[in-house]
Amino acid sequence: MAGSGWLVVFDCDGVLVDSERLNVQTWTAMMLDAGIDFTEDDAVHTFVGKAYADNRVTIAEMIDSVPDPEWEAKWRAEFARSHERLEPIVGAREAVVAVRDVGHAVCVASGSIWRAIGSKLTTAGLTDLFPEESRFSAEQVERGKPAPDVFLAAAESMGYAPQRCVVVEDSRAGVEAARAAGMTVVGYHSDIIPVDWLEHSDAIIDDMADLPSVVARLTHT
Repeated sequence: MAGSGWLVVFDCDGVLVDSERLNVQTWTAMMLDAGIDFTEDDAVHTFVGKAYADNRVTIAEMIDSVPDPEWEAKWRAEFARSHERLEPIVGAREAVVAVRDVGHAVCVASGSIWRAIGSKLTTAGLTDLFPEESRFSAEQVERGKPAPDVFLAAAESMGYAPQRCVVVEDSRAGVEAARAAGMTVVGYHSDIIPVDWLEHSDAIIDDMADLPSVVARLTHT
């Protein structure tokens, strides 16, 4: 049930956990293994911020065939192995605690599969901030980002109208999804994300320490 505050919706990869750079390395190696001339910059622009199911369609188009299940399973395992080195985004824990302590609810809404969200939060030491009922995955809805489905599902489940939600995102697809959901957006800019991806955000930060004050300004609290 909603309280008097707002709901702050965090993307997972690149916002709470520093997984995007690991994912980019794995996507690049995966596509090279498939015989595609592919760079890390290509991986950023092709795959970052999107649900795996949608990226799988992109892969099929690029290799002009349905991915071999054993080959795909090998690379899914490689993504999981890379995440054993996962660290939280610097300042993420403190930012979540700060917005929560002033009366806002928090949740995670990600393009990752639901099981992977829990695994990433566990490795990064953030599970205590996001119990299972506050984790939402694109696999639970019909469409992944840039469609608004996962954000709308999160808001409904948590008991908040979209107009009382602030989304923290680091990708173009995520910003577009939040906008389509009718939510306020804070873009988090890291060193691997093109800043123009975030141009339609209501505010842009490059340090999680700035998030609590930005949320306060955007929610007038």
